[in-house]
Amino acid sequence: MSVLWIIATGIVIAVLYILLEIRKIGTPTTGPKINLASRPETALLVIDMQTDFTSMSAWDDAQIEGALSAIRSMTDSAHQSRRPVIVIRHEFEGRLANMLNGWFNQGRGNAESDGIGLDPRLALNPDAEFVKSVGDAFSSSVFEQFLEEKQIGTLVLTGLDGCHCVNKTAQGALNRGYRVQIDPAAVLVADPSRWHGIRNQLATAGVDFRPQT
Repeated sequence: MSVLWIIATGIVIAVLYILLEIRKIGTPTTGPKINLASRPETALLVIDMQTDFTSMSAWDDAQIEGALSAIRSMTDSAHQSRRPVIVIRHEFEGRLANMLNGWFNQGRGNAESDGIGLDPRLALNPDAEFVKSVGDAFSSSVFEQFLEEKQIGTLVLTGLDGCHCVNKTAQGALNRGYRVQIDPAAVLVADPSRWHGIRNQLATAGVDFRPQT
């Protein structure tokens, strides 16, 4: 009986851990409000466009090629305008999180994965690159510090998934008072119907949805 109790307890602990991790990953961060008057610059964010995720079956060839093309065009424009291009990569953190991700998600996003790097089809030369382990890029303090040092007050978001990490990063930015712009052509979405509702919510909160030049 004691062995069964130990097994049952272990299962309960594992389930609780998974639920807490899911909640943590999906919760936007908060932070001090920035002074927009001292943040005149704009940066382009490329979120989670890693081979592990761009190779998923959630998007067809037309979707992925369209997003890649849009992001390449936007990064070229940003470089020409001397606006920073920032790459955000996702890496799961913690031994148990990596183990569970290996079981249920083929290890996509684990640090040792062959596809953890940026999709080479983007051919990007970013000005900075930061790693996060939850949905919101503002979970990285060094990312936030970089924005402060570069006097960045406006963020243009691209990448995947619109319903998850792009959404959570947008919320984290709004929570701090940043201006946020999103070009839907440069965002990959696995659930278009859900994305429609999220777009409406973000637009109501102040996100500017329009094509970027």
